[in-house]
Amino acid sequence: MVNVEKINFGEIFQIQNLMSLLRILLTPFIGYFLWINNDHATLMIVLLLIVAGASDYLDGYLARRLNRETALGLILDPLADKIFATILIIELIVLRDFPLWLAAIVFARDILILLGASIMMKQKGFIPFSINSGKYYFAALALLIASYIIRFDFGQQLCLYLTVVLFVVSTIEYSRNYFLAKGGKKLRGLSENRLNKIMRGSFSVVFSIVYLYKLFEQFLGWSLFN
Repeated sequence: MVNVEKINFGEIFQIQNLMSLLRILLTPFIGYFLWINNDHATLMIVLLLIVAGASDYLDGYLARRLNRETALGLILDPLADKIFATILIIELIVLRDFPLWLAAIVFARDILILLGASIMMKQKGFIPFSINSGKYYFAALALLIASYIIRFDFGQQLCLYLTVVLFVVSTIEYSRNYFLAKGGKKLRGLSENRLNKIMRGSFSVVFSIVYLYKLFEQFLGWSLFN
């Protein structure tokens, strides 16, 4: 948790915070290339997504490396992620038939989380930290968005199921933490014991192998079973 009184909006131009803002600034360019809708445009989108992913890593890395972990940065990083995903989903609804029902629950969840965080900031004077299940949910949603952008059919189905499961888990955890914070109790996230870490790591490896294999199969016609 971070004290609200430590927020300094003058820090917006620090390099790590500019990295967060960069993700938002990339969204109109991605929308433009989605609208063009050809192979060259898709390649440009993939490159822009790589830049966005790099900025998401760099804002945290630079904050730690330069010893500039600030209250503003802890707000701006997840907020930039939410704005980036929201704008992309709206563009995909119009240009790639992204499911409206999923967009509705994603938007509703983000609004509720922002409202809950605002209440905590106003009533308790602190900013609740992000939880691991929320980070995994956002990673699954990001892959789902990428799958729709490149029209990867298997990736759309696989990431849709994973996103929904993590949506439920993270929403339950955020709700629990909200009521714990309201009662002045210690906030909790997913267990970080060794077994859980091994299980999550193993799942991530298997998921990545399956996703990449099917990606190569669809776009390169490469298969182990031919």
